[in-house]
Amino acid sequence: MSEEVNTLWDAKKPGISVNLDTGRIAIHRTTLEIMGYPEYYRFLLNLRKKQFAIQSCGIDDDGAHRLPEIKDRETCDVNSKDLIRLLYRSCKWKNTMSYRIQGTGFPEQQTVNFNLDDALELNEMKRTTKAEGEA
Repeated sequence: MSEEVNTLWDAKKPGISVNLDTGRIAIHRTTLEIMGYPEYYRFLLNLRKKQFAIQSCGIDDDGAHRLPEIKDRETCDVNSKDLIRLLYRSCKWKNTMSYRIQGTGFPEQQTVNFNLDDALELNEMKRTTKAEGEA
């Protein structure tokens, strides 16, 4: 049996996953490694160029978020429904899909950049109606 090779995703490169249903951005460990596991980070967004970035920053910088302790997990999960809605709407992504985006790391600037046009459809989200949730 030959081993199947995934030519679309390289797990050794930085990445994020985005899910509209949960309002969650999962920052992959490889992304945090390039950034040097900063105490604080921020999101940068240029919708005109369809660029998204995560950058190390200080506590007093605009948009600073504290990085929680990462132990045995492969991602750092950040909840931001408003940001996720903006990304989905601006990129015209399908509301029923979650997405994964591979990034380009700039260790000297402790930044990882993501081209939103390169997003890969990951999973179709199972949506429940109120009636199903109340049963």
